[in-house]
Amino acid sequence: MSRTLFTSREGGDLKVQARRELLRVTLSLERLHFMRQTHSDVVLEVGAGGADFEGDAMVTTTKGVGLAALAADCMPITFTSTSVVGVAHVGRLGLIKEIAPKTIAKMRELGATDISATIGPSICATCYEVSVDMYREIVSKIPSSATSDERHCLDLQSGVTSQLISLGVDVTNLGLCTLGNAEYFSYRGGDLLERQAGIISL
Repeated sequence: MSRTLFTSREGGDLKVQARRELLRVTLSLERLHFMRQTHSDVVLEVGAGGADFEGDAMVTTTKGVGLAALAADCMPITFTSTSVVGVAHVGRLGLIKEIAPKTIAKMRELGATDISATIGPSICATCYEVSVDMYREIVSKIPSSATSDERHCLDLQSGVTSQLISLGVDVTNLGLCTLGNAEYFSYRGGDLLERQAGIISL
C-alpha cells in the first residue's frame, strides 16, 4: 500500500537537512529522497541508495523509500500503483516537456498498472496570470490549459489532468491554490526560498 503526503507551511528555524531528516523519521521511512529540480523532463528510478539526484521526477519499487517533490506554485504530483510509486515537480515548462506522462511511462516499464495521480497544492487558474504572448504560446501546445485571452491565466492543473487522463490515469486534484491559501508557500506570493513537499512511498 502506498502513502501520499503534502506538507504545509511550518514554523521554526531548523536547517534544511535537519528538517528533511525530521520529516523522514516522522514518516518512519528508511530513506527520503529529494531532487535538484531544474524544470527538466528527467525521470529517475531510485532505490534505497544514492543521493543528489538531478531531475524533476522519481519512481521507485523499493518499500520504505520516500520520494519528495518540492514546490511553491508548481504542482507536486504523486503517483501510486500496487508495486511502483512516483513523484513529479510540474510547472509550466514541465507541462510542455510532458514530465508527468514520462513518469507514467517509466512506472509502466517497471510493471505498474492501475496508476492514480494526485495533484497537490499549486497555483490555480485564477491566479496564474502570464503575458498574453506566453499565454498564447502555451495554450497552442497545451489547449486544456486555456482560460481566455482577456484573463490570460494558465490552468496548469487542467493541462496536466488532460495529459494524464489521456493515458488512462485516474486523477485527483486537491484544488488547493498556493497563492490564495496562507497555509502554503507561494513563489508569486513572495516566498522565494521556502517550499512545501509532495511525498510518496510504498
